[in-house]
Amino acid sequence: SEPIKPIIDTVIMSNAVHGYISQSDKGDLVIGAGIDGWVGYGQRGSYPVIEHTLQAIVEMFPNLSRVRMNRQWGGIVDTSPDACPIITKTPVKNMFFNCGWGTGGFKATPGSGNVFAASLAKGEMHPLAAPFSMDRFYNGALIDEHGAAAVAH
Repeated sequence: SEPIKPIIDTVIMSNAVHGYISQSDKGDLVIGAGIDGWVGYGQRGSYPVIEHTLQAIVEMFPNLSRVRMNRQWGGIVDTSPDACPIITKTPVKNMFFNCGWGTGGFKATPGSGNVFAASLAKGEMHPLAAPFSMDRFYNGALIDEHGAAAVAH
């Protein structure tokens, strides 16, 4: 958005309207919501997603309805099939993955960072990371909880 005076000092997310908002140090509002309902590699946004995102934010914060939007991001969102991250040790020695967060990773970074750091330090995955192993994609143990990704798509 256009820069505005500071009003938000945290990330606010609503599963009720499927939107989130934070504010940068420069005053820009950083907002987001859903992703396109199909796999694509286009580097552009879609009007339905932009419209839904703005509706969600204005529903949470009606006072932001007249704030001008300056730009949007459109690109690839690395979402896994069960919408949950992949936090895992790989078959390659000393190679670990922490990916597939979709649009929710930055909200969960502090907690997942501690778990991932503990995993790297010990060379084995922390018990909290165990369900997020890449093994779940071939043993059928997908995570049936889209909220685990810190975003409800």
